[in-house]
Amino acid sequence: MTESLSVELATRTKAVEWTEAVLLAVINIVAFFGNFLTCYAVYRNQRLRTLPNMFVIALGVSDILMSTFCMPFTVVTLFHGRWMFGESFCRFQGFGALTFGLVSMGTMGLIAVSRYYCVVKPEKYIVLFKKQRALLYIAVVWCAALFGSLPPIFIKNGRFEFQPGKAMCLYTFESNIAYTVFIECVYVAAPLTIITICYAKVFRTVSRSNQVFFQENTLQQLRANVEEAKVTKTLAAVMVGFTCCWLPISIMDNIDAARGEHTLPRQAYLTYAFLAYLSSTVNPFIYGTTNRQFKREYKSILRMTVCFRSQNNNNSSNNNS
Repeated sequence: MTESLSVELATRTKAVEWTEAVLLAVINIVAFFGNFLTCYAVYRNQRLRTLPNMFVIALGVSDILMSTFCMPFTVVTLFHGRWMFGESFCRFQGFGALTFGLVSMGTMGLIAVSRYYCVVKPEKYIVLFKKQRALLYIAVVWCAALFGSLPPIFIKNGRFEFQPGKAMCLYTFESNIAYTVFIECVYVAAPLTIITICYAKVFRTVSRSNQVFFQENTLQQLRANVEEAKVTKTLAAVMVGFTCCWLPISIMDNIDAARGEHTLPRQAYLTYAFLAYLSSTVNPFIYGTTNRQFKREYKSILRMTVCFRSQNNNNSSNNNS
């Protein structure tokens, strides 16, 4: 089946080659600049330098790294129809993709837990989620992700190798069931369970609080509660977007692991790769549509960039004349 997928990758028509490569290149560019824009918006606007946005930046950094160290290899592979970077870069891409994916999942879990304490148990939130501690939590997430992604480098049964259907190097999950079960349970199922429970309790608490504040006509507390609800909805939307991308990926990995080989059609595996990379692209759009402060800052930065480029073009025209 792997040989068949390799042949399909190498024998595509020029139109298909260009379509796939250009589409992924666009995703690559948007992922990099979108997440860079998010990080710059927080850096530029002091009002955005909140503790929840520290986790947003952590998520953005992992997405920037994915768009820098993983996506370009796949773009070139789709353009040329074969892997042309050697075994060392193959391991590098596979390790990076797995690590950044686990970091994103762990950061999502961390965001959900922080929202739970902020809304449901605010007295503990003040103690547990200070800025220095938040940095420590982010570091722990990275260490845990590295712990999960390092075994394929050392274990005998299973390794990072080029998968032609996905046009990228990844761990062969079907080669070591024990490791696959470990990743799926500890790094996928557990965080998703925690995220679901946390957000369910958060939205239930917000709904009850709004009713109480409205009945008591406590407008100031109601406004504060509404603001927390808006932040929570934005972060929950990020989680939903991430889950929509990674749930089909997890299902395909489990199918291959159960069957012991790649048995799905190339279109399914190509969708797998696009979804993995798309998950690093959607967050800036979510912030821009659900958070007014981010939306205003995005517009301000883009307007400033356009004006700067226009001024440079005018200066260069004047110099030429």
